[in-house]
This record gives sequence, C-alpha cells and structure tokens, in this order.
Amino acid sequence: MSDIMERLQVARANATAAPRKPSEEGSPVAVYECSKCRDDGIVFDPDRSVAYRCECFDRKKLKRMLKSTNMSEDAMHKTFDNFNLDGVDPRIASAYELAREYSDGLIARLKSGKDLKGVPWFGLLGTSGCGKTHLITAAVAPLIQYGVYPLFFNWVQSFTEWFAHYNDPEGAYKVEEIRQRIYNCELLVVDDICKESQKDTWIKEFYGIVDYRYRKQLPIVYTSEYYAELIGFLSKATAGRLFERTRSPKGKLYLGNLILREGEDPLALDYRFRGLMA
Repeated sequence: MSDIMERLQVARANATAAPRKPSEEGSPVAVYECSKCRDDGIVFDPDRSVAYRCECFDRKKLKRMLKSTNMSEDAMHKTFDNFNLDGVDPRIASAYELAREYSDGLIARLKSGKDLKGVPWFGLLGTSGCGKTHLITAAVAPLIQYGVYPLFFNWVQSFTEWFAHYNDPEGAYKVEEIRQRIYNCELLVVDDICKESQKDTWIKEFYGIVDYRYRKQLPIVYTSEYYAELIGFLSKATAGRLFERTRSPKGKLYLGNLILREGEDPLALDYRFRGLMA
C-alpha cells in the first residue's frame, strides 16, 4: 500500500473520540469531531503567531474518501499482502494472481497518464468465504492514490438504500442522482451480484447500469456466488455483457472461477472454516 494510504491509516488509528465543547449557560451544547481545531482544520498558535494544519486533517480526508466511495472502514485493511495464501486451494491462488495482475495493469495505465476507459472488466465468481471481496478490494483500493475513486456497490445493501428513495416524495430526486453517479463513475465495483435477492426492479435497474457502462466502455469489477445461474437471474443480455467485457483485446480472460464442483464439500474454499474441520 502506498505511503499516502499508510499515513491515512495511521491517522485513523491514532484518532481519539472528540470531547464535547463546554457550553455557555442557556446555550445548546456543541460537539466537535476535533476539539483541537474545532473542526476548522487549522490551529493557531498565539505565542508564535503562526497557524498550521491540524493533525485531524488526514483522518478527515480518509473519512471523506470512504464516504465518497462507499467503502467500509475495514476495506482499507484488505490488501494483497495480508491475503493468506498458506495452504489454499489452487483456485484461490489463481484468483489471487489474476486480481494482482489486473490491479498492476490498471496502475500502470494510470501511471502512463491514461484513464480507465476501455479497460477489461474483472469478475470473481465463487462460493461464500473464498476471499472474493478481499481480492477485488485489494485490486482497486491502490487506485485512489492516482486520483481514481472506485465506487463500491453492495448488491443487497446498496439497492435497498437506493430504492428507499423511490417512495419518498421529498427524496425522489436522489434516485436519479444516485443512478447517474453509478452510471458515470470511473470505476464501479459491484459486490455479491444477485446475493439473496433477484427482485425484478433491481434486475431492471442493473441492466441499465451494465448496458450504459458497456456502451461507454466504463469498467465494472464484480463478484458473485453464481456463474451460469446469472444468465437466468439477470438475463442473457446482462450476464453476457458482464462476461464478455472480462476478456481483454489480446484475449486474456479476467474472470476468476471459484465455483464449487458438483458434490464438493460446501466448506472446501471457505477461509472462515479453514483449519477448523477435520
């Protein structure tokens, strides 16, 4: 992980809960995230007549970044370096190498001054607990230091929150606002496609997302516990676009297959149970 990201993590780790600002009698109590600068971001030293950036700056920057990308706080800890490869199934090791190769390719492209338009899509398909989310997060998080902020979209959580605005007259404008953000972000990360629910309204909305980004050559990185079943859940058109775009112009397929074989132990690739079952 880059020095920038490491500094942000350190800032977050060293952060303390903000105390309350003492209130004057009869006035409401004000609460500051940072009592040192009172959320101004600047601290003034009257003895030396100088002002300097508050130590909370990096912590707040990280917080804003996480909010803008929909990344969870633990996402910053999902790196290639801490992905455990000891004794893993060859399929997981192969997915790891594929994710790392994909990530390196995106970084090299950004370093050369190009954007991500037209790059292959990347997908990891497989059973729960095989490390899909960890690997795609590790693949895209480093792009932040190059000015690309991946937008994370969790199938169940994000659709639920998005569709809550459909029936809210005062917040209806947010439906289109969210849609346009998903359509046009530089890199969209969709986690757990068709997890638990294949609601018709979600499927229809997702087709629009995939089709728009397909036509505009805007990349999608995604995971799902399904493979062939996605054709039935999503439609041939949507699933076909997801699969097709994972092939690079040179024929390299960025689609990792971690689907269990017929009759295979359901826990065979689940890291949560590794070492616990005889």
